[in-house]
Amino acid sequence: MRAPSVALIALLVTASGAVQAAPRRRHFEPDDLELEQPGILDFDVQAGPVLGNSYMGDHLLIPDFEIALGLTRNVEIDVMGSLTIYRQNGKRGITGDSLWLASKLGLFDTRDGHGNAWALGLELGPRLPTFDAVGIGYGALGLLGFKHRGLSLVLNTGSFLDPGASLAEKGPHSLLLGLDVNAELDPRALWSLQSELAFAHYLGPDPDELTFSFGATYAVSPHLDLSVTALAGFFPQTDHFALLVGASPQVGLW
Repeated sequence: MRAPSVALIALLVTASGAVQAAPRRRHFEPDDLELEQPGILDFDVQAGPVLGNSYMGDHLLIPDFEIALGLTRNVEIDVMGSLTIYRQNGKRGITGDSLWLASKLGLFDTRDGHGNAWALGLELGPRLPTFDAVGIGYGALGLLGFKHRGLSLVLNTGSFLDPGASLAEKGPHSLLLGLDVNAELDPRALWSLQSELAFAHYLGPDPDELTFSFGATYAVSPHLDLSVTALAGFFPQTDHFALLVGASPQVGLW
């Protein structure tokens, strides 16, 4: 499992020639506050068709991925990005989002006597160029979580500054606000529902984005989840619909 992930990261960082402008993020995806246990390596992969009138038009996500490694009880290292196949002027091409190398930090958590839990965290780190982008950007999110029994809500707020098309050109800069919701449907948490509401305001020519997603996950085993997710976008010149299937295998490294 480790070798394919290293090869995928190398491909994203070194590949070039796919598009004429710096790629920008497909859409902002709010994150949760669940931290992997120390030594657990988790792969979260989704793929499927995306329809819309963004600069790529209709395209195929192959895949959207997140690799997470738990270091301590309150520290996790994440690698996030995506690969996309698109058609432009009758020719197929491949592009990708910035590669985000992030540290997720659990700063505070508390519980009361009524089954409620509150948590506070941060997710931050450099955003690396892929394909025709150059330079280094940065991303930072503040995470505020609330949990009541099997229902979890996490408010996200922060900003992304992505690499640009050249060192002299600034990349897309966005202000972000989102909500991540997860609901367990049975005592064993075999079935669960997920939903995300995300807004991105770009400080530049890129169109703002507003998306809503809804999906279901089945825990095949303690080390493998399977999921299906539908996404809707509401603003012009953005992705309008996606149907993604996903898998989340885990392996223990220590």
